[in-house]
Amino acid sequence: MCKGDLTKRDREHMITIFLLGGLENPVGPSKLATRRGMSRAGALQKMKRLEEYGVGEYMPKKGLKINCRGKEIIENEILRHHVVENFFQKSLGMGFEEACEESSKLSSEMSERMIELINSSYGDDISCECGLCLDPPFAPEDLKECHWCKQLFEEGDNDR
Repeated sequence: MCKGDLTKRDREHMITIFLLGGLENPVGPSKLATRRGMSRAGALQKMKRLEEYGVGEYMPKKGLKINCRGKEIIENEILRHHVVENFFQKSLGMGFEEACEESSKLSSEMSERMIELINSSYGDDISCECGLCLDPPFAPEDLKECHWCKQLFEEGDNDR
């Protein structure tokens, strides 16, 4: 296991691997590199780092396959984003796109306690524009239609 925590970027790479089918089959570094706008060597290094964190298994010449722990982290990250996004819309009156953008910046930095407080303040009254991201377990084919996941999946690191 690595020291420290997974970074926001680590979790974004995990979501991309998940969307590429990485829960069922290993996703190779070339696929990750293409989707995330990075070098193949950088993607390989990232996959080995993720394996060290215990979120998947890297198989030489095949790629990284996400494990149960990795899936839990991915689902938590997706839920966190949408809980905060919903809070920004309902409590602060932000429009959908602005709320999504701000949640992308802040949700992964918030404590579990803060997420729980936000979540409990709405009970069952949490909604999402895409309607796909509030009820795990998630299927990659559904999340490809989620506005935030789609953005992570299609934009890559070049835009950041």
